[in-house]
Amino acid sequence: MQDLFEYSDTINAPFQAFSGNWKVVNPHWHYFTEMLYVEKGILETEVEGKKYILYPGDLIYFHPKEIHSFKDVTYRSNLITREENLKVIQSEAGQSDNLYYAIKFDNITLANTNRRTPWLPRLLSKAGLDKSLQNVFRAEELRHIPIDEYFKNCAEETSKLNFGFDIKVSSMITVILIELIRIWLSKGLDPNASVPIEQFSTKNFSVLEYIDTHSAENISIQELSEKCGMCYSNFAKQFKQQFGRTCKEYIEFIRICKADTLLIYTDKTLDYISQETGFTDASHFIRTYKKIRGITPKQRRINHNSDIRE
Repeated sequence: MQDLFEYSDTINAPFQAFSGNWKVVNPHWHYFTEMLYVEKGILETEVEGKKYILYPGDLIYFHPKEIHSFKDVTYRSNLITREENLKVIQSEAGQSDNLYYAIKFDNITLANTNRRTPWLPRLLSKAGLDKSLQNVFRAEELRHIPIDEYFKNCAEETSKLNFGFDIKVSSMITVILIELIRIWLSKGLDPNASVPIEQFSTKNFSVLEYIDTHSAENISIQELSEKCGMCYSNFAKQFKQQFGRTCKEYIEFIRICKADTLLIYTDKTLDYISQETGFTDASHFIRTYKKIRGITPKQRRINHNSDIRE
């Protein structure tokens, strides 16, 4: 199975900005922060198991290490094939083919000019730990902010690479983040909340990358704690605090995310998928899938096929 981890070159490319019209982006995660602004159509997104429907003018924020995916569902209710979907989009006179604009960046490259203001990367980390704050910002919330211009300007500057483009893009990203943080603050973000020290990633070892790569194997949580130089109980406590799941639950979630790709895009049997993704047998796979997704693998496959036919 392909890993969900997407490598990010934080040294040579601390940020990226581009437009896109891909119909499906499978589950993945990275160390970059990512923001997605919808220009047209309807996107169904999933972040750490939570689903959102995005409409034009909406923005979604993916914190570092969050597993996320999205797909275009604009025409699934009245088209038979993806080919017809694409033809309709391309035939819309006077409209861009771009479904969305995306910006990826490394939080650590952001800086403040006012020392009285909490350090921006720390505020973003605090927002990621506050589970009461949603990842989505609706068009209505952003109506007084020229978010679309910021995203388009970032994409244009990044594509042309003119003198000073990196300074301009970094500045526009900072402006966008300030506006988003102001919204989060109005919804209860605590700027004084503590941020746990990173204990699960070092220069030579990353717990999340290890789990991703070895998810089909029998992973020992005791061995993971030892690799991090922590006792089992402290490792378990800190992991749950930082990622919102126990380590066992996180491993199961990674396996289910990988299983979804096989369920949706192949006709492999449940026995095959369970073996390929690290479950003891099909029954174990079905039980875990229903616990996490709320439906059985078979229902997931049927629902997906129905969406395509409708």
